[in-house]
Amino acid sequence: MPLFGRKEGKVPLNNDVMMKCMCGMCPVQAESTCSRPKLKMMMDMRASMGMKESGMPAGSMSAAQGSMAQMKPKPEELPGPFCSIGVADCKDLDNNKACVCNQCQVYKDFSLAAGKPVEHFCFNDKAM
Repeated sequence: MPLFGRKEGKVPLNNDVMMKCMCGMCPVQAESTCSRPKLKMMMDMRASMGMKESGMPAGSMSAAQGSMAQMKPKPEELPGPFCSIGVADCKDLDNNKACVCNQCQVYKDFSLAAGKPVEHFCFNDKAM
């Protein structure tokens, strides 16, 4: 059933999803040596686009999306969005830590609470 013109569950990999992604703030990745360079890259990208700490752009969304598209990050270089791209390449993530999926706007936009898996996409694959 569509939600505001979007399909529930399946999450595309696009600028909007990447802009809203909170995977870089997830405690599961906090102590991962593998994730650190990816987290730094995401922070640098957001800083160069004038992003606020909250993950929302300081300027217009279309300008920020254009900047993201020009940088052309590869999915394997990002600390997420695992709900879209699938299981993380990093093998040193801590699946005993709490997941922040339910706090993420992408999770809400695509009704992922009703999808499979429900969270911990970095271990359980992309949302379906």
